[in-house]
Amino acid sequence: MAIANADYEFIMCDFGTNGRISDGGVIDNILFYKKLKANKLKLPLPSKSEKSFSELPFVFIGDEAFALRADFLKPFSQKALNFERRIFNYRLSRARRIIENVFGILAARFRIFHTAISLQLQNTEKVVMACCVLHNFLRRKRIGIYRYTFT
Repeated sequence: MAIANADYEFIMCDFGTNGRISDGGVIDNILFYKKLKANKLKLPLPSKSEKSFSELPFVFIGDEAFALRADFLKPFSQKALNFERRIFNYRLSRARRIIENVFGILAARFRIFHTAISLQLQNTEKVVMACCVLHNFLRRKRIGIYRYTFT
């Protein structure tokens, strides 16, 4: 489970739940979500955007598997769509594409993700975390070579 910012950098990675469990089950087992539910993440205060008259809270975006919360948005069900909800889902999916693109960039750069990783579980976690840290480093420091090559 990971969270990325708009600059395609990882801001949170968590390992420790079997990949066979649903996303909704995974998120219940990670420290991030426990802190989010307990209001202990120290999120920025709501603020106004350029085109808004009201303050908007900072939120996380997930897919249908996650529970809807005031600080965690997910798309409307396909069964309940009208025009406005379809527009909302489209715009939400554009924001959700960031994390999908981050994983795509990571896999393109580090070919270890193209096959099964034949390591012990604790070593696999270290390799994946090292790749995430290196990804962030390369995004920030190797602008001409790494940053614009994939986005």
